[in-house]
Amino acid sequence: MSIVSDVDALFRPRAVAVVGASERSAMAARLTDFLVRDGFTGTVHPVNPRYRELHGLPCYPSVDQLPGPIDLVLVMVPAERVLDVVAQSAQAGASLAVVLSSGFAEVDDAGAALQAQLTELARSSGIRVLGPNCQGFIYRPGAVTASFSSGAGIGSAPPSETGGIAYIGQSGALGGSVLGMAADRGVGLTAWVSVGNQADLTAAESAALLLEDPEIRVLACYFEQLPRGAQWSRLTARAAELGKHVVVLRSGRSDTGRRAAASHTGALVRSGAAFDLVTERSGAVLVDDVDELIDTAIALGGPRPAGARLGVVTSSGGAGSLAADQAEPRGLGIPELGPATQDALAPLIPPFGSLVNPVDVTAQVINDAGQLGQVCEAVAEDGGVDAVLVLLTTLGGRTAEQIAESLLRASRATAKPYAVAWQYSHAEIAEPAAMLRRAGIPVLPSTSAALTLLSRLVARPAPAAEVAELSWPDVPAGELTESAGAGVLDAIGVARPRGRLAADPAEAGIIARELGGELVLKIQSPDVPHKSDAGGVHVGVSATGADHAAQRILDTVKENVPDARVSGVLVQELVPAGVELLVGVQGSRDGYPPVLTVGMGGVTTEIYGDVVAELAPVDVKGAHDMLRRLRGWPLLDGFRGSERSDVDGAAQAIAALSQLAAQLGERLVELEVNPLIVHPEGRGATAADLLLNSIPGD
Repeated sequence: MSIVSDVDALFRPRAVAVVGASERSAMAARLTDFLVRDGFTGTVHPVNPRYRELHGLPCYPSVDQLPGPIDLVLVMVPAERVLDVVAQSAQAGASLAVVLSSGFAEVDDAGAALQAQLTELARSSGIRVLGPNCQGFIYRPGAVTASFSSGAGIGSAPPSETGGIAYIGQSGALGGSVLGMAADRGVGLTAWVSVGNQADLTAAESAALLLEDPEIRVLACYFEQLPRGAQWSRLTARAAELGKHVVVLRSGRSDTGRRAAASHTGALVRSGAAFDLVTERSGAVLVDDVDELIDTAIALGGPRPAGARLGVVTSSGGAGSLAADQAEPRGLGIPELGPATQDALAPLIPPFGSLVNPVDVTAQVINDAGQLGQVCEAVAEDGGVDAVLVLLTTLGGRTAEQIAESLLRASRATAKPYAVAWQYSHAEIAEPAAMLRRAGIPVLPSTSAALTLLSRLVARPAPAAEVAELSWPDVPAGELTESAGAGVLDAIGVARPRGRLAADPAEAGIIARELGGELVLKIQSPDVPHKSDAGGVHVGVSATGADHAAQRILDTVKENVPDARVSGVLVQELVPAGVELLVGVQGSRDGYPPVLTVGMGGVTTEIYGDVVAELAPVDVKGAHDMLRRLRGWPLLDGFRGSERSDVDGAAQAIAALSQLAAQLGERLVELEVNPLIVHPEGRGATAADLLLNSIPGD
């Protein structure tokens, strides 16, 4: 496969062949029509053996009969003919074949086999292949519209007004919506790439290619299949190095998309959590829907806020009140403005307005739209403000134009970002809003949408963990039960209850008499992760009754899980009560670090789903931060006068488990302690159950 490091080699062709060109098929006709309409200055060669002329251009029977060299081939023929066309294109010296045809891996096994042949052809011949089952690409600086998407037919802003935004996505239809929605906002896209099935050129590779283009400032990516971790980390690091931005929308985050069994930590962590955490840590922005993808890409054309403190300027007291209500749940603050700022605002605000934050300029802005910009400038200069949010209501027509001009002037006077929530008729504000968007100022239809956007723009990179020097144990491969993994906990300094494995009820009785006091008996089997559900746990057993309790456990588990592999019954001392936590780690996969999950534990873990996730490893400070993010944190911190838990002890155990997971890397499948019982302050934390599954090392 050829290595292409220059966007020009793929997206600035001098000659294009359209194979399967037609005037009878609307989609095929668009391929040639859009190239001509958008001013492509190179040569266009329609290819179809049925015609001698198409679209007023000479038409050729096949690629190998073209009169001159070609750089780009658009392929829209039945799937069974695609390999021949791509092979001919490679022989003709083309750099890129865009396979728009469907009928490959998205259809059936036969299609998947055909796609595998296409991938191998690309690798062996040196031509790059975009697709199959894609909708092509658009590259405005080269006036290349190599797509049949109806969205490409919508009028677009010239390249000088696009803001340097590139869209890269796997869904062609969704990509067409992006084109239309961007045009509706008065902003065109500098580049647009639909990768389809990614037989060769992937979404991440396309993004990395466009990232190097000086015309591109923002990458807006839609992923259905996530890139590998090392590749994605390199791309986001390169974006930061170049001072460019990445915004990501991905699918597959729902419960339906999860494959993890509901019995383990994986059920509590959304699919692709490692990707999300790596993305957020890199400074890239994750969004939840297509409109957010576009609006965030527009906003990233301007500066990002240094913090989460907003200065709010509104033409409506009601809108300001809504902003105050909605900011805090999104992690945003609306602090009171300093005395100097309020003094500067006093001559600009009517007596019935408000100088505090939110600043209410009232409907008087209609009389002097330019004054709104002066107010915003004064607010932006306040040292306690990181971004300015402007809330506008029923202001349209010529007043709207004056407001936009005033805000543009104000925004140029500061390095702090602006966002506008303009709640009015789209027709009344379309052009003023487009003016602002083209300058990198997002205009949203509601206060909540604007606040959500600003909250996403606040960068919150996690500090690197200070990993302690530990003596790492030799972790055997396979699914370890609690008794088999006891030595691992001992080696990393995580406390566990005293106890031993009994091979039969008689041995259980002997161990129980040695331990004395109240005891817990647990079945030990890798096939019984939920011991209580299978009748595999007895709590509060006396030393004299341990043998009978062990026999009941063995009989009950045999009845409920007849094929379970049982190594015996673990006899343990009963640990004093405390706050129960879940600590779990999903192992490193696809080049991503392990994902650590901490939550309120015990048998109710899956009901409440009170969990937070971070990349492993974390240090003790990082573990403390995770605990404070739990909704159940007050239970650890002395809720309603109760004794404070040993948070330091819990954090030390969490950090040690996470560092073990990082050490195991891709060997680790899953590690879970549930519950980690956190005792009152000064008494530590005890791992009362353990599941550890790993694979052999190299």
